[in-house]
Amino acid sequence: MFKRELTEEFMTALLEPEGLLHPILEQLKKDQTLMLAIRNDYINIYYRGGNILKVTKHRKREGKGYRTYYRTQFDNNYNKLKKNIPDSPATIAKQHDAFKWVASFPIRKNIMDEHFSAHGNAEREFQQLVARENNYSSISGECEYFISDIEVAFPHVARFDMMAIYWPASKRKKGSDCKVALIEMKYGDGALEGDAGVLKHLSDMRKLVSDKKNRYRELLQTMEVQFNQLDKLGLLKFNKGKSGAKVTLNVDDTPEVIFILANHNPRKSKLFEILWNSDMQKVSDPEIFDLRFYVARFAGYGLHHDSMLNLGEFRKLCEVSK
Repeated sequence: MFKRELTEEFMTALLEPEGLLHPILEQLKKDQTLMLAIRNDYINIYYRGGNILKVTKHRKREGKGYRTYYRTQFDNNYNKLKKNIPDSPATIAKQHDAFKWVASFPIRKNIMDEHFSAHGNAEREFQQLVARENNYSSISGECEYFISDIEVAFPHVARFDMMAIYWPASKRKKGSDCKVALIEMKYGDGALEGDAGVLKHLSDMRKLVSDKKNRYRELLQTMEVQFNQLDKLGLLKFNKGKSGAKVTLNVDDTPEVIFILANHNPRKSKLFEILWNSDMQKVSDPEIFDLRFYVARFAGYGLHHDSMLNLGEFRKLCEVSK
């Protein structure tokens, strides 16, 4: 079952001023280079698309009851040079432990920067940039797509980069005036073909969205919870009017499947060939999803519906650039 949400106990640990994890949440609000991703009762904190901290809830029996604490993890593959890191507890059992982790972030960032300079993953870094621009930046309130999660996988069915909720600025009075947008980012022309290419991705998305009784329904339920929990945590900046409406999604609404093609080289023919491939029409069935291609308004990654071109419009744009 696909499920990514936090229990009330976990949410309280983040939200309450005396909560064990509250210092981490406060740091996230001050530092836009960090991103919190909700998993199944644990969180990942991302920096440049890499996991700087994983926090998982655990319970320990004490007397007749249980005590909750949180295990922490940093991917030491980033630290192959074995640089010294300030004391960071393996568990957060008191708030002071969380403050130690916050204090260690600068050196961990430096370690990750050095790793990425030699082993970068631009696609994942740009995913986080898109999420930041639309969720928690100075212009996010003007955007119409909000990222609920990144790095989404349904084993043997589909993998894609971002789950988003399209909520038009003119319809914020109702939480039901939203639609699902599933986003795949391709960085450079080398990512357009193959096992993770455009056509394979569309074929997989067709399988996922068609499974409305199971996987796709679970996806929508998760997106609703994630969006509302991120909102409650104060990690979304947008104007939802006076209604305070909570997002609800309808499994029967046609979702958007969006490609963000970062740093395409217009002098190369690969994208042109894919768009006119005979299989393109087969895998992009409009009765299952609405295929769109993001085209920036001048520059940047603020997502607006007017920036989303359908296949015909995008083909014309690519023809002009040839």
